Amino acid sequence: MKQNSEVGHYIDMLKTPSVQVILLGTCFVLVMLFVHLGVSQSMDEALYASLQLNTDAPKWVADVLRDITALGSNTVLLFVAVVVVVGLAMHKQRNKAYTFALAVLLGLCIAFALKAGIDRPRPPLSQHNVDVYTQSFPSAHATLSTLVYFYLAYLLCHFSSHRKVNAFTYFAAAFLVFAIGLSRVMLGVHWPSDVLGGWFAGGSVVAICLYIIKWKQKLHISKTEPVQPKEQ
Repeated sequence: MKQNSEVGHYIDMLKTPSVQVILLGTCFVLVMLFVHLGVSQSMDEALYASLQLNTDAPKWVADVLRDITALGSNTVLLFVAVVVVVGLAMHKQRNKAYTFALAVLLGLCIAFALKAGIDRPRPPLSQHNVDVYTQSFPSAHATLSTLVYFYLAYLLCHFSSHRKVNAFTYFAAAFLVFAIGLSRVMLGVHWPSDVLGGWFAGGSVVAICLYIIKWKQKLHISKTEPVQPKEQ
């Protein structure tokens, strides 16, 4: 029983946004360092070669991969973000709306600032199955899809008390984000560590969002609690 309670305690710790920020942020920094120092390059090349779309693969496979990768494009994700922000504002959830809008802007800035700063070359141009115009690390598709779809999953679960429904919602978000990231490698435009770094970067921003939301909730509760009169 004691062992089970300790495991439950650690699981509860992992659910706290502050711990998630530290863990995800640390993982992102490690991946970024490995990429910058060239430590991950040999593993990247091996994984990239094994995941490459074969030249003799049916045309529909490439079409499906392009459709999947489009779900992580800036156009689609910004459209989803605008709809979510407007919906939250209309339902008087302004704190969540502002936080989400700020998170999307932060995610965009982080992704493209790091692309310019690290300036990692893309995989060989001859392997590309879609057009790309920016540097490789981190994958903006992976970063922003993680941010948008996991935050959306959090919002949906916030309005549901069914554990199975919530578990399925998070699983669906994770599956979609994984599929988008995998499609970037299979289409030949990203190294695997680009995608991994994007997942950790997007996850870190989501965790920061949740931390801000909980902090604001605690601040609001402390302000609305009645002050107890001091005993004379």
